[in-house]
Amino acid sequence: MELNSTFFEGGKNDGQKQNFVTPGLVLGRFKFLGRMGFTFGAGYQIATSHFHTSNHNAILSVRFQF
Repeated sequence: MELNSTFFEGGKNDGQKQNFVTPGLVLGRFKFLGRMGFTFGAGYQIATSHFHTSNHNAILSVRFQF
């Protein structure tokens, strides 16, 4: 579960704030080529504030560790 907020200063969205909650799943560390490994994650980002610039976004992440 991830929670994040963005605060806008200046520009067309000055003074606005948006919040998101992202339920998801992270799997890893999987070994790959010796010491190298990777982690895979996926989630679904949902806006929880009245003001938001996007909503209902699929999030995918692949991270490589050395």
